[in-house]
Amino acid sequence: MTEKELRHLKRAELLEILFYLQKENESLRTELETLKQNSKSSGSDLSPEAIQQIKQIIQETMKEINKEINDEQP
Repeated sequence: MTEKELRHLKRAELLEILFYLQKENESLRTELETLKQNSKSSGSDLSPEAIQQIKQIIQETMKEINKEINDEQP
C-alpha cells in the first residue's frame, strides 16, 4: 500500500490495519519464543546472537510499520 493510499484511509480502516499488525507481531513473537525453546532443547545451530538479530529485525520492522501508520493518521 502506497503512502498516498494510506492517507486516504479512514480512521476505522487505519485502526483495523493496526489491529492486524499487532496480531501479526504477537504471532511472530510467539513463533520466536517457540524457536528459542526448540533451539535450546534440540541443540540447534542457532546461536544466541542469531536469535538476538532475529528479534532486532522484528522489532525494527514493527517500529517502521507503526511509524508509517502514525505518520499517516490525521
